Amino acid sequence: MNPKSLFLGLALAALASPVAAETYLGRCKMGECLHYDQSDRRVEGQGSSRVPGELVRVTLRQAVSDRPDTPTARLQFDAPSEVRFFCSTARPAFGLQGGGYQGLNLGQISGATELVANMYLRACHPGVDPGRNIEATLQGIGYVPTPDGTFASFDALIR
Repeated sequence: MNPKSLFLGLALAALASPVAAETYLGRCKMGECLHYDQSDRRVEGQGSSRVPGELVRVTLRQAVSDRPDTPTARLQFDAPSEVRFFCSTARPAFGLQGGGYQGLNLGQISGATELVANMYLRACHPGVDPGRNIEATLQGIGYVPTPDGTFASFDALIR
């Protein structure tokens, strides 16, 4: 095999390989830390002219530890599950198990929404580090307080 063919073959193999998973700390509360392994990010749909954005699907696996600095090699991840997020500064949301969507107020994060806000940020803005203040990070991207709510379907969400 000549060097050009070998290089081309290696380049094509690299392109065909799945993107490496991102492992991150979701949050730690009351002595329990949730770690996530995110992979297979895909854009599955688009919003509307009234509610612009992208419907994104990721595969997530969760592991629990007692320390935020637990080495990834020691984490025991659960089975993977697919999670959908509607990436939109106008009406951010995540997909519910029954097929509906829960709106998120990412301009004003409370303790209860910190974990899902971190998951949303990682799925919708890959490579953006939440830093010490995820609310400030999201506001820096353009998120403002929005009403949350439950939507029966994706069509209802973008209407």
